[in-house]
Amino acid sequence: MENSEEQARRPDPELASDEAAIREALQMLHEIDDTPPQQMTALFYQHWFEQLSMTTRDLLRVLGHNPDA
Repeated sequence: MENSEEQARRPDPELASDEAAIREALQMLHEIDDTPPQQMTALFYQHWFEQLSMTTRDLLRVLGHNPDA
């Protein structure tokens, strides 16, 4: 479950513009790349798996695909 800070940062995918979805994907990659190995715990991987899933769905919508099909 996301906390209020994450919910505020993450726009509704149905309302997000194409550019916003792309910017969010790039930001996510930078955050993952900037994480030191000693901070890559099981919780880190669980969190980023969920973020990656949501971001991939957003990008699929941008590309005109239904990720739930």
